[in-house]
Amino acid sequence: MMSELDMWNILADFMSGNAVWFLAYVVATWLGFRMTGNIYMNGGAPIIGKILVSLYCLSVSAFMCTLMVNTNGLFRDVAAGLDTVGETGELSGAAQAFIEQASNAPSMNPIQMVFVASIILMQQLQVWMKKADRAEDQLEPFSG
Repeated sequence: MMSELDMWNILADFMSGNAVWFLAYVVATWLGFRMTGNIYMNGGAPIIGKILVSLYCLSVSAFMCTLMVNTNGLFRDVAAGLDTVGETGELSGAAQAFIEQASNAPSMNPIQMVFVASIILMQQLQVWMKKADRAEDQLEPFSG
């Protein structure tokens, strides 16, 4: 039978690895913004380049969603484990609060959804929107 401490250790172990994966996805997202920014600023990128960059960015966002879904699932599992431990022994206040907060955690909460959706939207707009011409670029040079 697992103890409350065992459940906290499982959570801590997972969250350490989770932090590394999240950092990797942040770097991959940053790289996606670099690529989409270059497409937007330079204009005239070939369609295959736009498609490949779009696929890269969307796959990074999908990986990030998977990480968030797995994290929220772990929260629910640890809350259920703590609840089971509490049936045979006394739980700390922190464990009780965690059970109340995490036992019904959605697969992705609205803030996580908005975060990932905003990344997708910003990146895809840079790939597929044409850069607006600046007014000063349209002026004819002074011919003195």
